[in-house]
Amino acid sequence: MYAVLIPLVKTESGDALLLEIRSEKVRQPGEVCFPGGRSECGETVTETAVRETCEELGLRPEDIEIISERDPLIMGDGREIHPVEARLCIDGTSELRLSEDEVAEVFLLPLEWLKENPPVHYDLSVLADDELPDKLLGYLSHYGSYRDHGETDWLEYEGHGIWGLTARILKDIEAGR
Repeated sequence: MYAVLIPLVKTESGDALLLEIRSEKVRQPGEVCFPGGRSECGETVTETAVRETCEELGLRPEDIEIISERDPLIMGDGREIHPVEARLCIDGTSELRLSEDEVAEVFLLPLEWLKENPPVHYDLSVLADDELPDKLLGYLSHYGSYRDHGETDWLEYEGHGIWGLTARILKDIEAGR
């Protein structure tokens, strides 16, 4: 079982989601994601999401206020991912101590911006390369046959390309689910 935390951070201009850019030392380097990972023996979904977030962002469990567990999402390979929505009780990102082994950097995506710029859905099996964003094509080049038969959601925020599971979760958030 896998879990990710959907971390909300209060900012001066409203709530924002905290997103990570994966370090060069992990699978899928440079891609945007939520904190998370595989459950350890006996852990609940929420315990996994909190533990992984603390490891990746250098937070304490008491810095994370759980809001809700969302419905699990099934990946193309059959893995079940359990999103957990939470509020981080921090003032911005300066309090974070990123794990260099897992996280290159973080950024905040304002919910208000997301409302006005929802992810776009692409059916990869029917679209030619010139109909897809260049940055998305770059990501897809690492995923073999997925390019020929998969589907994905995509958005770009301040130069950060967001796709796959992360964009799918953002689409659900934007839709109010």
